[in-house]
Amino acid sequence: MSNKLQTRYRYVAAFLLATAIAHGISFWKERARIEAGYGDFSAFYAAGLLVRRGEGRLLYDRAAQWKVEQEFASRVDIRKGPMPLVRPPFEALIFLPLAYFSYPAAIAIWSIVKIVLLWLTTRVVPRPQPFTRIYPSWLEVALCLGLFPVFLDLFQGQDSILLLFIVAAAMNCLQSRKDGAAGALLALGLFKFHLLVPLVILLWLAGRPRILAGFLPGAAGLAALSGIISGASVLSAYPAYLVNLNRATGVGFVTAQSMPNLRGVLSAFVGRAPYPGPIHWLLLPAAVAAIVFTARLWRPLINTGFPGLAVGYCLALLTTLLTSYYARSYDMTLLIIPLLLLGGGFLDQPELLPSARRLIAVGLLLLICTPLYWALILRLDRPYLLVVPMFIMALGLGRVMQQSPPATT
Repeated sequence: MSNKLQTRYRYVAAFLLATAIAHGISFWKERARIEAGYGDFSAFYAAGLLVRRGEGRLLYDRAAQWKVEQEFASRVDIRKGPMPLVRPPFEALIFLPLAYFSYPAAIAIWSIVKIVLLWLTTRVVPRPQPFTRIYPSWLEVALCLGLFPVFLDLFQGQDSILLLFIVAAAMNCLQSRKDGAAGALLALGLFKFHLLVPLVILLWLAGRPRILAGFLPGAAGLAALSGIISGASVLSAYPAYLVNLNRATGVGFVTAQSMPNLRGVLSAFVGRAPYPGPIHWLLLPAAVAAIVFTARLWRPLINTGFPGLAVGYCLALLTTLLTSYYARSYDMTLLIIPLLLLGGGFLDQPELLPSARRLIAVGLLLLICTPLYWALILRLDRPYLLVVPMFIMALGLGRVMQQSPPATT
C-alpha cells in the first residue's frame, strides 16, 4: 500500500476514534437517563417481563405495557403512555433472560452483547481481494463505535446491531453457496420484517431462488412460535396493532418525517398525510420499481463470484433502506457492511470507473461523518436528508454494476 493510501486510512481511523470517544462521553453523561428507562429498551424489557410472567398474550395491551413499564421506568417524564412494543412476539424470547436482571443490569448486558456482535460482524463478513481488510478486527469495532447509527442503537438499547450480524452471517452463507442456510438466517431477522422481506425478495429476483427454501420454513416457524407465546389471535391482532400505532400520536412513536428514507422525504414536503394517503400510494410503486431495477442490475453478476455478490448485496441494503416503509437512523447500522467491504482496497482498483469511485467515496465519507447526523437530526430536524449520501453511494454502485464483467471481478 502506498504512503498516500496509508495516510488516508490513518486520517479516517483518527476521525472515527475521536467520534467514538465523543460518543462514549455522551453515553456516560446520559447514563442516569438510560438506566431510568428513557430509551427504547424499556419496551423490550417489558416484553421480557410479560413473557417471564406467562402473560405473553398481553404484549400488545397498552394498559399492561404501561403497568409493567412503571415498575422500572416510573421516573420517565417524557411519555404519557408506554413505550410501545413494535416487534413480533418471538423476539421477546431474546429479552426473556434479561428480564431476570434489574433494568440497569439488563441494558448493560445487552450493550455488551451488541459490542460482541459488532466484533463478530467484522469477522464474518468475507473480504477476499479486492475487498481487503485495512484495520485489525479489534480496531474495526472501535471505529464502528464512532458511527452515529451504532451510537444511537447503543444509546436507545435497540436491536439493529443484532440485525446487522444476521445479515452479515447470511452474506457469508451466500458466498459459500449455502442459500438455504442464508434464508434461514434471514428469517431470524424478521423482527424487522419491513427490512428483511425486501432483501429476501431482491435475492430471489436476482437469481438465488433457493433462499426461499430456508426463509419460508423459518418464517412459518417463527409465526408458530409467536402464536405459542401470545396466542393464535396475535397473527391477526399484531398487524392491526401496528396500523393503529401508525395512526396514533403522542405515544412515543416516530413520525414519518423523522425517517431517513423516501417516505421521510415525501412526508417532509407533503406533511402528515392521513393513513392511508397519497404518500402511501406513491411509496409502493416506487419501492417495487427500485427492487425490480436493483434485481435486474444484480442478476448478471450475482453468480459470477464474490465481487458481484458483494457489490449487489451492498446496493440491495441501500435499496431496502431507501424504499422502506419504516426506518430510523439506527437502522443505518446495516450500512456497516458496505463500509467494511467498500472502504478498503475496492476503491483503489485502477479499472474502476472514476465517476463510480467518486460517488462511492463521497457516499462513504458522508455516512461516517457524525457531525452531519448531529446537524440533520438534532439541529435542523431533517433526518430524511440522510437519504442523500445513501442515494449517492447507490448511484456509484449502480455504475460499478453496469461496467463490463472484467471490471467487477
